[in-house]
Amino acid sequence: MTGAERHWWHSFAVHGIFWRRFVDWGVRNLPTILHRPLIWIAAFLFFFVAAPARKSVLRNLSLIRPASWRLMNCLRVLRVFTNFGWSLTDAAAYRMSKARFKYELEGARFLDQLTAARGGVVLTAHMGNYDLGAALYAERFHRQIQMIRAPEPDALAARHLDLALQQSSAGAVKVGYSSDGTTLAFDLLNALRSGEIISIQGDRVVGEVARAPVKFFNREILLPNGPFVLSLASETPIYPLFIVRTGYRKYKIIAREPIVSFRNAASRDEVIADAMQNWARVLEEVVSCYWPQWFAFTPLS
Repeated sequence: MTGAERHWWHSFAVHGIFWRRFVDWGVRNLPTILHRPLIWIAAFLFFFVAAPARKSVLRNLSLIRPASWRLMNCLRVLRVFTNFGWSLTDAAAYRMSKARFKYELEGARFLDQLTAARGGVVLTAHMGNYDLGAALYAERFHRQIQMIRAPEPDALAARHLDLALQQSSAGAVKVGYSSDGTTLAFDLLNALRSGEIISIQGDRVVGEVARAPVKFFNREILLPNGPFVLSLASETPIYPLFIVRTGYRKYKIIAREPIVSFRNAASRDEVIADAMQNWARVLEEVVSCYWPQWFAFTPLS
């Protein structure tokens, strides 16, 4: 949205800058005892205001809990929205005051493999607190990360997010957007061949991103195939990695066995399809356990 097209009320839209600035203000000025009730109030408000996101989460929950009543899934949507509020609050607390967080590791040996690797593709989901996780990883292991994400609907919110990641990671996390097209693909391939780490969210398709079908909860959906093409072209493993909230300023980092999509006797398309299905199985497993923190606010294709 250009400046000429922008009006004052756009800041108050669901994806507007007002809400992110309000979270920053609340973390900076309000006692922590007020954070929980305010997050619940905001979740209740957005349950009614953010209709597209509510409907998308309901559809996703119908895949995960197909036998559940719709009323129960509506209550679960509130839990998802509440956890999203906590993710924004925790990320702001870390960025502005370097608040201390406790975290545990699941699959530590796989995380060690990523840390020791010359380069790799980290494949994650819109889950838990991926921004905080990237900043913590960069700080602890002294590795730079290129994070690729879908463009934000609001330009001011996008700039706020880019600046927030730069501040929280001291510049170690750099953001690129999937809408950048062919130039981005070549830049990422060169980065992988140079030993860098690329982080991509692989649980939804937005815009004109290349895609391919997988089986997910016994349904065929489309997921981005770009990470797998990059992995194959650069001969770099894919490392499934998630971070989920387990309590007040407590998180769990979940690493799964790397997905190798190197060329073998099979065709290129078969190798990519097999790797994508492996990823879909990992995603299905993690989402089944941690559905309250799966922030897939757009429909699955």
